Amino acid sequence: MLWLPITILSYALNAAALATDKFLLNKKIPNPAVYTIIICFLGVLALVLLPFNWMPPTGSQLVWELISGFLFGAGIYLMFVALNKGEASRIIPFLGGLQPLIVLPLAWLFVGESVSGKFLLAFIIIIIGTVLISYGKGKANKTAYYAAVFSAILFAVSLIIAKYAYNSQGSFITPFVMTRVGSLIFALCLFAWPRNRRAFWAVVRHPQGQTSGLLIFGQVSGALASILINFAIAISVGATAIINALQGLQYAFLLLIVIVVQKIWPGVLKERMTSKIMWQKIIATAFIIAGLAVLAL
Repeated sequence: MLWLPITILSYALNAAALATDKFLLNKKIPNPAVYTIIICFLGVLALVLLPFNWMPPTGSQLVWELISGFLFGAGIYLMFVALNKGEASRIIPFLGGLQPLIVLPLAWLFVGESVSGKFLLAFIIIIIGTVLISYGKGKANKTAYYAAVFSAILFAVSLIIAKYAYNSQGSFITPFVMTRVGSLIFALCLFAWPRNRRAFWAVVRHPQGQTSGLLIFGQVSGALASILINFAIAISVGATAIINALQGLQYAFLLLIVIVVQKIWPGVLKERMTSKIMWQKIIATAFIIAGLAVLAL
């Protein structure tokens, strides 16, 4: 049962990475385009993996891999826009609950994966949770949720294209690295915009406070979470579905982190946390976790 504590740790680390993203967007790097450029530039470090399993893609495979990465980069940008405008404890579960509802029908249409009857039940449960968690007042909320919806769509389409690339090429490392190159292309498009370029160099030349350390912490936490979850899947026996179902834990961890941070440093994450709102978030998150569990199991 070693896979269980490893799985729990991985989702806790991912929640910490998301909370760090929210803090940096609020206090240190408020421009989502600049934050996206930094993250996508760092993603190119995946090139170090190529010597381990380089399989030259065909022209069409390379095109699809780059498109997948480009859409993934666009999804990251819109996710950061949503995080910048909204509350992490609302936006992340909302986006995470919506994405599989888009992925499964697309996988059925384009990759040939089956969609079982439980999809409808999970759909209803997740929709209840996403509607409840998105209920709030203010123009910023609407902007955040519009961005989150389009982000979920882009992530879903990117994932389906990546799945096609993995299947057609019979390799993981080469398509994965090429998708990171695709994300770099999107980042370069953002970088080409003069205002984004000026803001980027301002952050790089004059980082505020502990920006660099927090950025490294967030990215290392996210990368370590990805490694641990894949390791847990590798060492488990017949528990892949359970590991996927436990994905909802990261939303619970994120909510817990937000509550603790709000108590210690009020206003740091710009989250409204009255008793009524807290219970609304807890119940909505529980619905989304339950829906994801139904999908996975």
